Amino acid sequence: MRKALLTLIAYPALAWSNAPAGCPSAQEASYIVSQVTKTPLVVELVKELPQFNACMVKTDSGESFFISKDRKWVIEGILVKVPQAKLSEEDYKKLLKKALFTVGSGKEPLIVLTNPLCKACKENRERLRELLTKFKLYFVPVGFEGKEFDSAVLAYCKKVNFKEFFKVKEPLEPGCDLGKLKVWSIADLLKKYRVTATPVFIPPSRELLVGVQELSRFVRESF
Repeated sequence: MRKALLTLIAYPALAWSNAPAGCPSAQEASYIVSQVTKTPLVVELVKELPQFNACMVKTDSGESFFISKDRKWVIEGILVKVPQAKLSEEDYKKLLKKALFTVGSGKEPLIVLTNPLCKACKENRERLRELLTKFKLYFVPVGFEGKEFDSAVLAYCKKVNFKEFFKVKEPLEPGCDLGKLKVWSIADLLKKYRVTATPVFIPPSRELLVGVQELSRFVRESF
């Protein structure tokens, strides 16, 4: 009964939105619904609903949500405004200080939270390079588990630069204790904001832009 009511009420509201094309990735959708529900949720399926400028997402626990393509609305029976996660000024400064290196000729800082094995980053290297003229990128290696965590640790330990960062390959060498402490501390800070995956981008406004699509939207609206 709840799902039928959801369909009747939520869809007409979405039909009014003037939203950009494209559904969020499963990673970005997980972040959005976790922000709204204040519960860690993992999205396993994202399906476009083009007639409503919306996307249906299903979590690994079997729950369904509907996200507007402009990422501003989530439907769970009623329209729920997606809160814009924002770092505290103190945490923003902490992350700037933890940058492994900076690169780019732009005046505005942009924190890049990623690791050498980040698949989305490797697939969008050209977009990252385009940012070099608009921002000064502060690369902060972070991973939350497994090989991504190990690769972030290794980046710190080997003190790699921008050209070397995404060339780190498996099998990974053992990381140093100092690198592990740095990555642990960064991951712990980010979990306060329900961030558990990369890439994440943070402009001077301190907003958390999760995923390359969200970054692209920000750049389109800002320049």
